[in-house]
Amino acid sequence: MEIVVVGHLSRDLIITPRYQRESLGGGTAYAMIAPKLGAFGTGIITRVGSDFEQEYVNSLKESNLDLTGFRTAGPRTTRFINEYDAKGRRTQRVDAVAPEIRMTDLQPHHLQANIMHFSPLLNEVHTSCIEVARRYGALVSLDIQGYTRTEENGRVVPTTWDEALQVLRYVDVVKCDTSELELAMGDGTETALVTKMLALGPRIVIVTKDQAGSCIYTRNSQIEIPMVLAEKMIDTTGSGDTYIIGFLLEYMRTGDVKRAGLFGATCASYNLETVGPYGLPTRAMVEKRMSSYL
Repeated sequence: MEIVVVGHLSRDLIITPRYQRESLGGGTAYAMIAPKLGAFGTGIITRVGSDFEQEYVNSLKESNLDLTGFRTAGPRTTRFINEYDAKGRRTQRVDAVAPEIRMTDLQPHHLQANIMHFSPLLNEVHTSCIEVARRYGALVSLDIQGYTRTEENGRVVPTTWDEALQVLRYVDVVKCDTSELELAMGDGTETALVTKMLALGPRIVIVTKDQAGSCIYTRNSQIEIPMVLAEKMIDTTGSGDTYIIGFLLEYMRTGDVKRAGLFGATCASYNLETVGPYGLPTRAMVEKRMSSYL
């Protein structure tokens, strides 16, 4: 397989001033974009509860994902309630959390993937999974969001990531936003914190900044990536997930960090136009929209 995405699927209730809707969520769900972008095999490793809807299973199957890492364990699937105000600010609550994903959930054929992307929602991916992925030689990518938040009285709240030092030495590509960067690395300017993170092992750090786009840091470069405009703005949930999966696939294909960043940002622009991991673009659609930004 070309890419395997690891993390909980979720049942997300999305509430905005305009509508209320439940959708399939979690970074693992957005792996459905990879086959549409031409990935040579895409797998997921996840755990859900017995309450996981069959229509979601059907969507995953129809997207041509390898589901050999899909496990049902316990009664409840991870479930978030995401409420957005008129300015797009999110309040997040957690209703349930599925069992932890452990090293034994990674099968030999998963570990042969070119890319292993870890996308925890709420600290559910045991860090031994990341260590074993490194041993097998994949490009290891991590969205640190799930390690920089916790559940407190039903609410999702930020927390410092105390295990960053021991985990990041196994990681090649890190994705985070500015607040997550601070929770992982402490106080300081963005450049200083990214430099500190790069010194721990990663080769690439992507810092996303909502409408300000993103900045991609390597050990010898800093590349600003603009926000690619969507035709309409429906929902921001999952934009970071589509960004990083698009980035990883294009980076492995071309080795060009700037092009991969624009490619990922363009994938994210399509995600803004729908609710949930649906209506995702093909490679031809991404390249057409991206062309004016090159």
